[in-house]
Amino acid sequence: MLEELDAKLSELNILSPQSRQLFKEIATIKKLPKSKNIFVEGDGNAHEYLLLSGVLHRYNLADDGQLITTGFYMTKAVVTPHFARTKNGKSIFSLQALTNAVVAEIAVADLNLLRQTNNEFRVFGQKIIEEELSKLFYFETVYRSCSAKERLLILRNHFPNLENLVPHNSIASFLGITNVSFSRLRHELSVK
Repeated sequence: MLEELDAKLSELNILSPQSRQLFKEIATIKKLPKSKNIFVEGDGNAHEYLLLSGVLHRYNLADDGQLITTGFYMTKAVVTPHFARTKNGKSIFSLQALTNAVVAEIAVADLNLLRQTNNEFRVFGQKIIEEELSKLFYFETVYRSCSAKERLLILRNHFPNLENLVPHNSIASFLGITNVSFSRLRHELSVK
């Protein structure tokens, strides 16, 4: 997994071996079984996460107890930064492994120190913020302006093979449709 972490850090413009080594010395690699919650809505969590393998989803519980998927993370993704996923130190959503997964976990305070003392990590932090904002606005626009069919096609483009990896009810929830509607859409698209 250290090779995957090295590759992801390089992708994020942390190019010097010394900087990557600093991160690896501070981060913890965690293997997660399918269905394991990494953090839960309403609880404190002071870590940042890089997904090295597997699929995660973020979710909230509706008033009726129904689980609502609000996003997916696939191999080599950076989980939404701490500052954007917490309010008053508490998580605004839960994060769960939908498959067996491996994450690199680093304390927010440690990563902040790296960003303050190492230019590569400062640039890394800025890049993550820009990417997260871009994704957020893109999906917000998609959800307000596209049909369920269009949303599914966009999802397939952004998350290839997701339908073969995770429970379909998670995808239906993310799309804002019922499991039956999701099944019908999949059938309709497979016939064309």
